[in-house]
Amino acid sequence: MPEILNCFPLTVFKDRLGLDPAYRKRLGEFITQSYRDGAKVGQSSRSAWTGDKNGWEFLHEELEFAPLFKAVNVALQAYLDMLSVNAGRVSLRYTRSWGTVSERGQSIRRHRHNQSHISVVYYPVKDENTGNLIFHMPDPLNELSPGLFEPHSLKQGLLKTSSPLNSEMVDLPVAEDDIVIFPSKTFHGTDPNNTNGSRISIAVDVVMTLNDATGVEYLLPPVERWRDAGTF
Repeated sequence: MPEILNCFPLTVFKDRLGLDPAYRKRLGEFITQSYRDGAKVGQSSRSAWTGDKNGWEFLHEELEFAPLFKAVNVALQAYLDMLSVNAGRVSLRYTRSWGTVSERGQSIRRHRHNQSHISVVYYPVKDENTGNLIFHMPDPLNELSPGLFEPHSLKQGLLKTSSPLNSEMVDLPVAEDDIVIFPSKTFHGTDPNNTNGSRISIAVDVVMTLNDATGVEYLLPPVERWRDAGTF
């Protein structure tokens, strides 16, 4: 029998935070109110509203969100442990966090968060069939010839079936109270919301720094050792 080795996987962490439904509803109402009252930069009939473009990119500074971010930290520690990262050697900092609102026909286009190390998505409010999270791999390592793993190959019979081994996209089912954690360099987006239901998510950028940079070259040194270039 041949041996199949799946090398270099993208590992995505997914769990339920277990937050109280009434609390999740309050978070959703906070984001919805921000959406209704604020600017609509970047929003269209096909593009969801995102708070980071509209003055709401620091939800971790809001008192109402403190229990959420405390729970997110627990999940982040589990994520690091899953990857065998020694959490005692590093510090995690929330740098930016915002809500998104996807109404009927709207989605979030493919993008990635190059400004951070770890990305988090949490769903305080998500009705059924309102669309999932999609991960993209623009240049799949298994793609023998450019374009072979694009959707048209399945329609033309070049691929017999679609699987994680021959896909440039993976559709991850998500539900209310789900948290998803993955490397920020990963391209991701969402399905369109093709219902009249609600899909509200919270995105979080996390930066990882060393607690002690002695002898370590590649990770960011402790924030306390940084200095404003204009202070010299």
